[in-house]
Amino acid sequence: MLEVPASEESDVAKVPAAARRWPQPWIFVLMPLPFGIFQGYIQTPLPYLLRQMGYTVDRIGSMVAFVLLPMALYFLWSPVVDFWLRRRTWMIVFAALSGAALFTSILLLPRHTELATSLLFGGFCLNLLTTAAGGGILATTLDEQGKAKGAAWMQGGMLTASALGGAALLYFSKRMPLPVAGTIAALMVALPATIALTIPEPAPETATKELLKTCRTMGREIRETLFSWKSLPGLLLLVSPVGSGSAQSLFAAMAKDYQVSEHGVMLLNGLLGGVLMMLGAFAAVIVPAHWDRRIAYGAAGFACSLSGIYLALAPMTPMVYFLGVGFYLLTTGLCYAFFLGVVMYTLGAAGQSASSRYTILVSLGNLPVVYMTKVEGWGFGMLGPKGVPALDAAGNLLVALCVAVWVGSQAMGRKRIVLDAEL
Repeated sequence: MLEVPASEESDVAKVPAAARRWPQPWIFVLMPLPFGIFQGYIQTPLPYLLRQMGYTVDRIGSMVAFVLLPMALYFLWSPVVDFWLRRRTWMIVFAALSGAALFTSILLLPRHTELATSLLFGGFCLNLLTTAAGGGILATTLDEQGKAKGAAWMQGGMLTASALGGAALLYFSKRMPLPVAGTIAALMVALPATIALTIPEPAPETATKELLKTCRTMGREIRETLFSWKSLPGLLLLVSPVGSGSAQSLFAAMAKDYQVSEHGVMLLNGLLGGVLMMLGAFAAVIVPAHWDRRIAYGAAGFACSLSGIYLALAPMTPMVYFLGVGFYLLTTGLCYAFFLGVVMYTLGAAGQSASSRYTILVSLGNLPVVYMTKVEGWGFGMLGPKGVPALDAAGNLLVALCVAVWVGSQAMGRKRIVLDAEL
């Protein structure tokens, strides 16, 4: 864990004692709703509607990967939420702006597809800052065990919002006038951010002298997090393809190849999918907080690979689609919960750069979502529909094997130390 001076160890100490009972870890299930709903539109309605408009799956994969690209880059502009305004205020501002971008994109998609996807790209750049603010609030208001629980609740909320929000927005986009559907989408993104106002948070420094001091401290904390041997296993896991869940961005577009109807897509990628991902993420809540999240993340990736193997080998029928994708969503929820646990473990103490370091680590972890979406889109073009789950399973299996080897080497090292001590 990152060592920092006691005076900077955590912003929890700055919160009045009477307020430290709040927030509870469970409240963070609501914090990622603006992000989850925006991402849900990108992962379900967007690819489905593009396929209906005549785009090929490999082309859709490239377009979705482009819109998701800010997930790997937003650490470049995320430090803004550590300055000037409280993080909860930044969350509301960026949720409102990204909601407006989503509204405009929905209006333009049928006739100006390229412009609409560019607007989604820009809106997603803003929307991601709501997660930077939420992650910073989590890191600075909860203790270590609270962070592990809060991380699982946060991922559960994000995944549920992504699945249910995506299905709802697909329903509205197909059955309502576009201005109405766009307005509903914008409100779904903007309004949940107001929950952050319930969380006590100290005011940030605004004096120039204090800002310069804070910048120096933040630079030191970032270096100590990213360039320490203790952080290396977590960093390698974050940039690996394990648990990326990237195939879910293409499953809606692939439904046609499995003879699955629009209602089936909305059910599995919506209500049922949301429940499955929620159950997977919330399963991590019952895992003891002292268990190593890095090992749990690799194990969850292995479980996820089983669904990819099944989809790659089984016949292409609606039942196979429902069973394979359903298990994929369940295990992806588990992976995502442990993913954020790995982020919090690698982050260490909050310090003064909690949001900045959080977004750097999450951005690293989002790289696999972008490159695996692109790779799996290529896989569809070269190998057909079965190429998507096959490549996804291969990535999960490879990393799970590496984690198993690492755990074995660690165990052998500890055993050797014990034997040497006895001699």
